[in-house]
Amino acid sequence: MNKTLLFTLTILLAFTFGAIAQDNSYGIRLGANLSSISSDDIPANLEDSRFGIVVGFLAEYPITEKVSVQPEFQYSSQGNDDETLRVDYLQLPILLKYNFSNTFNVHIGPQVGLKIWEWEDNAGIDANFNTFDFTALAGVGVNITESFFADLRYGFGLSNIIDDEGIPGGAEGNNRNIQLSFGYRL
Repeated sequence: MNKTLLFTLTILLAFTFGAIAQDNSYGIRLGANLSSISSDDIPANLEDSRFGIVVGFLAEYPITEKVSVQPEFQYSSQGNDDETLRVDYLQLPILLKYNFSNTFNVHIGPQVGLKIWEWEDNAGIDANFNTFDFTALAGVGVNITESFFADLRYGFGLSNIIDDEGIPGGAEGNNRNIQLSFGYRL
């Protein structure tokens, strides 16, 4: 409940600042993920990372000359390399971005993910994935031109993504994700 309230307040603040600011920008991102599920409950032979894609839309709302809020909406394919441990999400990152210059920035923030697909047989751990994922993000970005940019992010899962109902003793796992993307601001 507290996470939902915090998430709602963050979105409201982002759109409030967006209404005040004059230099709003919008864009698209496309990139690659290297992801894995961190868990002691997954057999060692199934722990290899998965290469996936990320594609999404973003808006950037300046708060000051150096600070902005960047909400995004994206699709991300994650999980492990073994097909039985693959899970795809629609995600909503809300990033606080600090611009050191016109070229270089850092960003941090929360991300909520909604599972939209998972493999049906989950590698003998006899579990499904939870519907929601909550992740902390940190990254760096570079503006290549006024319109083109690149960013590198690390996502650290804060919530258990394995639905362990019916598993004796339970099971736990968290998403880990490194993401490299390129984008274009309209």
